[in-house]
Amino acid sequence: MIEAVLAPVPVMVVTEPAKEDLILTLPDGVRRMISAAVRLEDEAQLEAVLNAAALAYPAHDAAIEAYVTELQAPSEPLTVPPHVVVATPPEPPKYSFLENLEGRVHANAAYTDGNTETSTLGARLDASAKIKTRIHRVEAHVNLGSANQQRTQENWGASYQMDTLWTEDVFGYARASIESDAFSGFDYRSFLGAGAGYYFVQDETFSLRGEIGPGYRYSREDQTGEDLHDWVLYGAIDTRWDLIEGWQIGHDSKITWSDPDTSASSRSHLSTALTDALRAGVAYELQFEQNPPSEKEQFDTILKFDVSYGF
Repeated sequence: MIEAVLAPVPVMVVTEPAKEDLILTLPDGVRRMISAAVRLEDEAQLEAVLNAAALAYPAHDAAIEAYVTELQAPSEPLTVPPHVVVATPPEPPKYSFLENLEGRVHANAAYTDGNTETSTLGARLDASAKIKTRIHRVEAHVNLGSANQQRTQENWGASYQMDTLWTEDVFGYARASIESDAFSGFDYRSFLGAGAGYYFVQDETFSLRGEIGPGYRYSREDQTGEDLHDWVLYGAIDTRWDLIEGWQIGHDSKITWSDPDTSASSRSHLSTALTDALRAGVAYELQFEQNPPSEKEQFDTILKFDVSYGF
């Protein structure tokens, strides 16, 4: 009996529904009306909508109040961690002679024996490097020849030219050169000049450019040792044409006009590809001197077969 009295009596605990569940008890139409009224931010219209909802649904006063409170509660802006893609900064263009250098080295040699013993040896370098808007060009050549142990040919020369591109087709240049030919009557000749040039055609298979400008030439005669100084007008034409199946034709001419003496040089070259770097060809070179000293010939020509390596 005592145990029955002391037994625990069950207690009824009434829990209020969660606010979310309470709001869900509102009819969908009522929620849309209240939400629209809240967004209008007009107190009079909101009060009218709430009064109408309370009259229509008196059992949902708590749900209506909870829904309005939720809609009017200040909300924090949604913060999403920004997805930032850090772009790799572009590498600055590399301008070095080694990475922009291209050119070709030519070599030729011949020897005959019998009634006449002759030998010829020659080499030529053509190289250029483009650095930003400037093109640096270097040319050099040497030719040696003999017949019956007598020297018949001995000449060499080198030049440096810097082109500055003003537009895609127009450029200015500065040029310096020196050459020597023991059989032309001049111990050596040097030239310094500047001018402008133009690319008449420039595409993948054909190029044609020309240049012209004033300059100063200094010469020394071989036999008399006399020094000659004269102002000259320099001009040049350079052509390259890639034919089918690896064949290529090239021609360049240079002429120097002056009152006492005009000189010109011309070189035509036909070659075919042996590999990606090696080419074999034939070249014809002509030298002209209007008034050569010591009664030398005006024309000097050479025909040679060569092998060249491109880099």
